[in-house]
Amino acid sequence: MSGYQLFYGRLKQDLRNQWKIIHSIFDWTIIVYLLIPALVFGGIMYYSWWQAPPTWLKGFSIISFAFIGFFLSWQGMIRTFMEEADQLYLLQHKQKVIQMRCLGAIYSFVLLLVKWVIVLLLLLPLTKHFNEWNVNLLITTIYYFFSLNLFISTYKQLTFRYHFWKKWLVISFAAILLGILTFLVMNQSSVIVLPLLASVLCIFSIRQLYIYQRQYRTFSTDVENEKMKKVKLSSFILTINPEIHMPKQKPKKRSIILWGRSERIFKSRTPVNGVTELFIKAFLREKTYIFNYIQFISLTSALIILSPIWLKWGVFIAFWFFFQRWLRLLFHELIKQNPYFVIEKEKKDYLIQAQGKCKRIFASPGIIFLFIVTSITTGIAIIF
Repeated sequence: MSGYQLFYGRLKQDLRNQWKIIHSIFDWTIIVYLLIPALVFGGIMYYSWWQAPPTWLKGFSIISFAFIGFFLSWQGMIRTFMEEADQLYLLQHKQKVIQMRCLGAIYSFVLLLVKWVIVLLLLLPLTKHFNEWNVNLLITTIYYFFSLNLFISTYKQLTFRYHFWKKWLVISFAAILLGILTFLVMNQSSVIVLPLLASVLCIFSIRQLYIYQRQYRTFSTDVENEKMKKVKLSSFILTINPEIHMPKQKPKKRSIILWGRSERIFKSRTPVNGVTELFIKAFLREKTYIFNYIQFISLTSALIILSPIWLKWGVFIAFWFFFQRWLRLLFHELIKQNPYFVIEKEKKDYLIQAQGKCKRIFASPGIIFLFIVTSITTGIAIIF
């Protein structure tokens, strides 16, 4: 079996698994009452953009798009499709490893390209209504952000083997430099500078891909990141479907930043405080939970800022219910991971009380912050 056959086999298996996960929540009720109306409403809205620009898009400039595009450029990674068992066989057949990794890089390249083509199609109606936008400038801008996305995804592989603080220090420094560069070139809005810089980024990305795909020092980290990538969709589905429980595949723990010695949080030792303390520590020790928490708040804030007045408070109320539901599902996941709680959860009221206390502790800061954002943006929209 060649490396190409291995890649196609693993790709089909990966797509099959992702489809099963998606199919697990899209039953006929979701499709009929949510998915189809959403697609119809989105199509009508997109058609209306060609006729007249939405009022909430007035003042949408190149710099505004640069901020959104820069954020989207950090989303994505280069797939390798490596597994732990490969260390026993494939590393003795290096040519197969190279073939499989190269196809994985091409597959990742195509996914990034499709993402930015979709963004291009969504923004295309703007060229009909705004003077500062034209088709050539939009295409060169999308080309620049696609190249930046490929550049970041490619060189981000080098940071996988770093420890936590070194990794985020390097990423933060790179984000500042690339952010300044993006602001400078987007401020020029040049159809010459943008494609030239984008081509340079593409050349560096392809060169780094060629080097990275032919080395084996990062085999362990590649395997760990593949595991995280495979369960990424599963983790998202877990947050919206309480009937699905999928255990997470986690990399080896290097160190615990918070409560390394397991200090007590509450002085009063009651069953409610004990379960609450367990949830707080489990939440703050898991960086995925923290990242999702910040991501929910930041994306909702951006949506509230960009939405018209009549939709701002609707978004806030929807976030209120969804956020509390997400925290409740995380609490249930913790209960399922503890055999004692699984036995006791139908018998003890203190678990219900602890669940409410945990929801108040973690939901209140996000809800208060978004309430302030919604109030301020609503006031600004009314005044101006």
